[in-house]
Amino acid sequence: MGLCPRMRIVPTSSEEAGQIYVPTANWLLMIGTLLIVVLFKSSENLAGAYGIAVSGTMLVTTILLYRVAIDRWRWPPAVAIFIIVVFGAIDATFLASNSLKIVEGGWFPITVGGAILGLMLCWRQGSSLVRHRLQELSMPLERFVDNIDKMVVARPPGVGVWLTKVAHGASPMLLHHVKNNSEMHETVILMTFVADRRPRVPLGERHSIERLGHGIYRIQVRLGFMQTPDIPLTLKNCKMLGFEIDLHQVHYYIAHEIVVRRAKGSAMAAVPFAIFAFLTRIASRAPDFFKIPHEGLSEVGFHIEI
Repeated sequence: MGLCPRMRIVPTSSEEAGQIYVPTANWLLMIGTLLIVVLFKSSENLAGAYGIAVSGTMLVTTILLYRVAIDRWRWPPAVAIFIIVVFGAIDATFLASNSLKIVEGGWFPITVGGAILGLMLCWRQGSSLVRHRLQELSMPLERFVDNIDKMVVARPPGVGVWLTKVAHGASPMLLHHVKNNSEMHETVILMTFVADRRPRVPLGERHSIERLGHGIYRIQVRLGFMQTPDIPLTLKNCKMLGFEIDLHQVHYYIAHEIVVRRAKGSAMAAVPFAIFAFLTRIASRAPDFFKIPHEGLSEVGFHIEI
């Protein structure tokens, strides 16, 4: 959903996509639990915070149930609204009665929930702006391929694998590299990963290989929620499927995006941008997430203004 930075996720069910274990979140929950024990000291002092947390969760769950009833269960909107209003009124009554205890500890779940919501919204806004900016800075693949002989003066042997977020164009990372170095490997692979709702995508359906010309290929990898990205394994699978590639001369390229805020006319306020920049710095590194070997890895840095 794009609400938090990239982090390690361990699926725990082959049937439910949302049943996962997130080690970072688990450690944060442990630390938060210890802080609550130290702060409130007894279960009696925790009653106000507990009441607000439970009744608030019940109300939010009821509101979200409307989307499930409409999108997944295909209920008529009138029926869904009636049921949500009935249960929502009960939950809202409980929340209103517990709101009298805000001063007695009810402020704690409100503060924590508000802080987490703020972090998620900052990340979502920042990542959305970066994604749109990358799309604006990219070049249509057809034009890039047609002009490759004019932009590139050297094609050293080997395979260059470019991990890109831009699925239908030449990414700013690739354009920046070509502009400054005027060289590109004999074989260039533009690789993107796409999430699938199935637990596992069969090998025959997992890879989409498209030849663009001039030794350039676009590979789209579709993975289920029980599968983890692994670029070296992906290349081996592609070779098994008939894609000709020398696995001993592979060079990997990833983007090192330096996001800066425009001095004037920025679409993001200063405080949300500072939060987004901090979350970007603590996100899981792409080489570790995609299991890219450090040998032969190059990070192409460039600035993105939002």
